[in-house]
Amino acid sequence: MKMNSNKMGVIGETAVTLELLKRGFDVLNINNSYQNYKNADLICMNAETGKSVMIQVKTGTTHNIFTGFVSELDGTIPNIENTIIGPWVFVYIPEQDFSDIQFYILTKEEVKELITTSNNWYVNEWNRKLASKPVIGVDVEWLKGANQPGKSTQKYTYPEYKNPLGHNSINKWEKIEILLL
Repeated sequence: MKMNSNKMGVIGETAVTLELLKRGFDVLNINNSYQNYKNADLICMNAETGKSVMIQVKTGTTHNIFTGFVSELDGTIPNIENTIIGPWVFVYIPEQDFSDIQFYILTKEEVKELITTSNNWYVNEWNRKLASKPVIGVDVEWLKGANQPGKSTQKYTYPEYKNPLGHNSINKWEKIEILLL
């Protein structure tokens, strides 16, 4: 049975919560008390140090995971600096195969850089005109550190996208753990 995006989001948040609990942290899902809080989904806490971090979770079942941002036609992204407040976990569930859940963890700086550069590439470097403001997505291959090769078709041409990550972010839970030490 195909699930809607809200249910997939809950599954992603629950899967991240379980991973963090297994690592000994306390986790609070903000969405349980505040319907779809805009800047974070989870608060992860270390009871020993008293430190906490807010985490955004984005879940997808296709190669393109939506970020929740919409670009202006000139490539600017409103409020990106104030909206990304902590690390993000991209949860990839290929074609809803729950036995193959993959976690890609990015620092807030990495998220901003990836979203900004990939959006600029998409909006400004392709040889075409946009008719509407694009919803910004992140390709799972980019989360693995891959570049996007350039391509030409009859419809448009786009250059290579040079991924600023340069590394695979799968299961990099230490990016969250270090914030809680």
